Amino acid sequence: MSALLTASKAGKAKAATQGAASTLTADGARQRAHAIGSAAEMIRQLHAGLTEDLQGYGALRELLQRQFHAALSHQAEAISELSSAILTQAAELDAQRARRRELLVALLGRQARPDLRTLIEKLPDTSAAPLAALRRALDQALSECKALNLRNAQLISEQQALMQQLLGREEHVYEQR
Repeated sequence: MSALLTASKAGKAKAATQGAASTLTADGARQRAHAIGSAAEMIRQLHAGLTEDLQGYGALRELLQRQFHAALSHQAEAISELSSAILTQAAELDAQRARRRELLVALLGRQARPDLRTLIEKLPDTSAAPLAALRRALDQALSECKALNLRNAQLISEQQALMQQLLGREEHVYEQR
């Protein structure tokens, strides 16, 4: 009788183990499907964020152009207002960059370098191509905004130096004191 109970217990244990294994397999499959779905959702969010960034850089470019024309016209109040708007837009872009970095860390893990280029290299071409196109467009927009900002800063600095010179407050760097 004890051999029968042992065999019965062993059969139940085997059945329980197989049931648990199939449950684990099913749970694992669900987790993988959820992870894949989550990754796809994160990539969709990343794409949407990059599109927003591109629009944000377009807005920044417009503000920088307006600032340049205001500086050419010596419109101090407009320059001040535009400078404030530029700072606000830059802060928004920086916040979006931080969100994008969080998504990249979630997608790539902490060990990988959390940048878009690394993600693009790891994705299949069908998923990578739209992100790569957005990355190129963002790089272009960022370069344009940097150049416009430098141009504006140089113009405003030259105007300030000229104003100081006209007012007789010019500082000579090499002047003896």
